[in-house]
Amino acid sequence: MDYRKLVCLNLLLVSTALICFEIISTRISSVIFVQNYAFIILSLAILGLGTGGIFSYYKINTTKIPEVIRVIARFTFFTGTFLGLFIICVIRFPITNPSIYFPFLFLPFFFAGIVYALLFKTFAGESFKIYAADLTGAALGSGAAFVAFLFFNAPNAVLFLSLILFLAALNFIRTLINKKLSFALYSFLFLILLLLGGFGHRTILGEVPIGNFPEKDFYYVYPNLNHYDYEIEDSRWSLYGRADLVEYYHQDLVKQLFIDGAAGSPMYRFNGNPRAPGAMLSNMLIRQSTTVPFMFLREHEKNRLLVIGPGGGKEVLIGLLTGVEQITGVEVNPDFVDIVKNQRGFNGGIYTDFPNIQILVKEGRHFIKSTEQKFDLIVLALPSTEQLQNIDHLATSENYLLTVEAIQDYLKILTPEGSLIFTVHNRWELIRLIVTTLYALNDMRISNQEALNHFVLLADDYTPTIMIKKSAFSENDIAHIKSLSAQLPSGFTSITYLPYHWNEAPNTIENKLLRSIRDNQVSLHQYIKQDKYDISPVYDDSPYFYKVNRGIQRDYLRLCLGIALFGFIAIAAPLIKIKKSPSRKDLPPVILPLEIFISIGIGFMILEVTLFQKLILYLGSPTISLSILLASLLIGMGSGSYFGKKLFSSENPVKRLNRISLAIVLFGTVVFLLYPYLLNKLLIYSQVFRSIVCFLFMLPFGFLLGIPFPSAIEILKIENLDKYIPWMYGVNGIMTVLGSVLAVILSMLSGFTTAFYFGLSFYLIVFFITLKPSHVQERSKRSQRK
Repeated sequence: MDYRKLVCLNLLLVSTALICFEIISTRISSVIFVQNYAFIILSLAILGLGTGGIFSYYKINTTKIPEVIRVIARFTFFTGTFLGLFIICVIRFPITNPSIYFPFLFLPFFFAGIVYALLFKTFAGESFKIYAADLTGAALGSGAAFVAFLFFNAPNAVLFLSLILFLAALNFIRTLINKKLSFALYSFLFLILLLLGGFGHRTILGEVPIGNFPEKDFYYVYPNLNHYDYEIEDSRWSLYGRADLVEYYHQDLVKQLFIDGAAGSPMYRFNGNPRAPGAMLSNMLIRQSTTVPFMFLREHEKNRLLVIGPGGGKEVLIGLLTGVEQITGVEVNPDFVDIVKNQRGFNGGIYTDFPNIQILVKEGRHFIKSTEQKFDLIVLALPSTEQLQNIDHLATSENYLLTVEAIQDYLKILTPEGSLIFTVHNRWELIRLIVTTLYALNDMRISNQEALNHFVLLADDYTPTIMIKKSAFSENDIAHIKSLSAQLPSGFTSITYLPYHWNEAPNTIENKLLRSIRDNQVSLHQYIKQDKYDISPVYDDSPYFYKVNRGIQRDYLRLCLGIALFGFIAIAAPLIKIKKSPSRKDLPPVILPLEIFISIGIGFMILEVTLFQKLILYLGSPTISLSILLASLLIGMGSGSYFGKKLFSSENPVKRLNRISLAIVLFGTVVFLLYPYLLNKLLIYSQVFRSIVCFLFMLPFGFLLGIPFPSAIEILKIENLDKYIPWMYGVNGIMTVLGSVLAVILSMLSGFTTAFYFGLSFYLIVFFITLKPSHVQERSKRSQRK
């Protein structure tokens, strides 16, 4: 029987389910853990693919195709089984300990790695078609993750994917079992799929638990409450995370919105009357550090307000109650907007009932870059509760809202008398924001000494706020602010820095920085170098605003060293085994494909991670950027895998690799240099149009990237080294994970541009190692003559 079509179809199903689970599992991990846990655990889980390949190399020696198909079906079934067990155990035995959670997440990838390795080994002659099916399935899976959240919550989506894998396992063996049993099993599976589809977003297993970590606002907004004192009133899953609206029984004035149990954003009870909102609400809002700068504004400075990330609507409500004429809110999470709109009876319809309030579902930075409007005031108040003073978990969060380029973009859309108001989590963040702003103003030809007259600080310990004026504060402006602040009751957030009033400035850490600039005690660059923490300015090329410590983060360094050590063992152990075995003649010819698999594993993942980060600015959403990039690269790579051999059929694989690797380096350089200019020009067009342009722009690059992997497998086939394919597949998988960690480390240290060219350098290595004629080329020529 010809198994090739069956293999391609089922591999497409397996890859679709696995990449979809990979994306959904990041959301599940983010609910349970803090962000760096989610990244580390998922990276280690992907390592399971490579480990499965290594296991297959050592333990599975079957060569007869019918028997191989049975083994593949068995491990596909195991993949589906452990997918289901993973979500059941996480929910029914609330697993929030990473040392327990990790093995459950690891096992489905491990079994899938065995499946992939056996398919590439058994059907090595069809490696281009099989790799094309794998990548096409992965591209479909990246899109399926979007669709999954339209029909299911995350737990139900995982159960559905588990059933899809059972279906793939059944497809593999349907010709090896009798027809009646096959019909019965298919009927049963389709019935279960229909039943699960009927449940949709309704809970079957229960809710994914929120881990009780210090960084989870969910447990610390009111830290002395137990689970009987609150209720999750509304909960919604999407690729942005799980949005929860929580109601508290001990008070009915405030509800909290959370994303993945963190980033708490309050929603206040409001009667809908801006002129008489009630004493309790007014008293709560007026004591917020973000509110105080609103009280200093003159009437002509209250025409237009932009709130970036309004969440539950606190800043929108502040603007409404302080008399701002026109308010625009830009919120990236559509679930937050829908929940606030649905709570109209509680919040007075702040998102629905006021004609002067407009809420847009967009990414803030993208809106800033594309809008033609001018604003008198731009507010960005980061979510803050007491436990967020420990923000080291956010060290790897990309944040394009707080970079030098972002501040320059904000200033460009302000009116001449306009101001920025930023509220941050703590004084360290305030200092870093001041430094970043100084660099932004310096690029706009405003010296550091002049910039001191553009700031007003309210350095509260927990929610410090900075007011940045586009034009310098005049002495009259400051006199007006002093006069109003003197009228504030005691207990209000106090002003800690005013221009022209140095004698009254307290000796705070941020004022020490400002004094050193005023007195030229030390250059700003030197001050940054002397500080214990990383307070250097943040740029779009390395937007890690929350990276507290200098150098490489400890978690990433450990992970990098651990994966590198594991990779070294995975490479060295089989090489030693080959050298000591009777087949030691295989050692010289196996080195070249091994070097290729190592290089393309590291290089490809670095390129993918850096391209994803750079696209976020232009497409306006991390999820859309990831989806477009994955779809474009994977479809392009699938096409490259399928047509690559046909287009270069007259060439041996080594020569093909030599030409393609150089083409990747040259084309990658052109792509990276050109697309910022191209996409900047397209910002005036719709997001759909820009997404299509990005997709088409990346497609040829993906086509080239899809050729090296099956070409390296072809080298092994020509050399009669098929038995080493699972090992090579495993090494490539391990190097892929190493590449993803290296990409993050390099982007933190030197930026995404450096990381991208570092990734390209691995394809340059492939170019050089394939320059020299080899016996593979001679053997390929002989086979062509025959």
